[in-house]
Amino acid sequence: MDRSDAAGLRDLFASMDEDDLVRRFFSGRAPPDDVVTRMAAVGERGGVGLVAALDGPDARGRIVAEAACELLPGGDGELGITVAPPYRGWLGPFLLDALVDDAAHRGIPGIEADVLVANRAMLAVLRRRGLAGMGHSDRPATLRVVIGTVGRVPPWPWRRRGRRLLVEHPGGTWHADDAARAAGYDVLVCPGPGGGWSACPAVRGEPCPLVAGADVVVDALPGETGRVVLESHRAHQPTVPVCVELPVRASPGPGNATTLPRGQGDAAVIGVVQRVARTGPGPRREGEP
Repeated sequence: MDRSDAAGLRDLFASMDEDDLVRRFFSGRAPPDDVVTRMAAVGERGGVGLVAALDGPDARGRIVAEAACELLPGGDGELGITVAPPYRGWLGPFLLDALVDDAAHRGIPGIEADVLVANRAMLAVLRRRGLAGMGHSDRPATLRVVIGTVGRVPPWPWRRRGRRLLVEHPGGTWHADDAARAAGYDVLVCPGPGGGWSACPAVRGEPCPLVAGADVVVDALPGETGRVVLESHRAHQPTVPVCVELPVRASPGPGNATTLPRGQGDAAVIGVVQRVARTGPGPRREGEP
C-alpha cells in the first residue's frame, strides 16, 4: 500500500454499507479524503499496509481488501482491515497472515486492535492466531486485543506501568480487570485452550511465555482445563505465583495455589492478588497465615 492506492481505498470504503463502516471505523460514515490519504501512506511512518486488487482487463486493479498496521509509540502496531463482501471468509485471514509476516520482518512484535464485541467474525479470525485481551470499553462495546507476529503467543505490550497480571479466562475479559488496572497492574487476559486458541503451550506441556513475563497469574479456567494449565505452569515456571479463582460451590483449589475469595467484590479479589504478588508462590489458602 502506498499513496497511489488512496483513490482505490476511497472507492472500497464508499462501497461499504453502514454496518460495515461501523465495524471498521466505529462510525457509519466513510473517512474523509485526507484520512484515507494518510492511511495509504502508513508505510512512510514505519508501519505496514497491504491491498488486494483484482487482476484482469475488466478489473482495472480494483481494490477489494486492505490491511494496515499503524506503528504505535512503543513498537507494536495498530490493526485495521477491510474486505469487500464477495471475498469474505478467506481473503481476510489470508491478508492478515501476510500482514503479520511483513510486520515480523520489520521487527514489530505485536499487533493490537479494538474490535466490536458484536464483530464475531473478526474476533474469530484473531482467536485463531492466539489473541489476548488488553481491556474493554462499554461505549461502544469493544475489546482491546493483541496478537503476536512471531509464533502464536502474543507478547506482553511494551508499556509497563507496574506489575504484570496474567488472567486465564474464557472470552478474553475478566470481571476484575478494571479493578486490577486501577490498582496499577498491566493486565492481559488469555482465553486459554477453551477459548478457540489451539496454540496454548500449557496444554502441550510447554512453558508459556506470557506466564514467564508475568508477576502473578490468575487461573480462572473452568474444570479440568484449569487444572491441566495450572499443573503445567507449576512444572515449568514454579517461581511465578498463581491464584485460582473457582466458581461458587466449587471444590477447593489445589494446594500449590492461593484460592481467591469466592462471592466477594473485585476489591477483595485484587487485594489477594496484590498480596500474593508481593509474597510469591506457596501452598496457601485465603484466610490462612
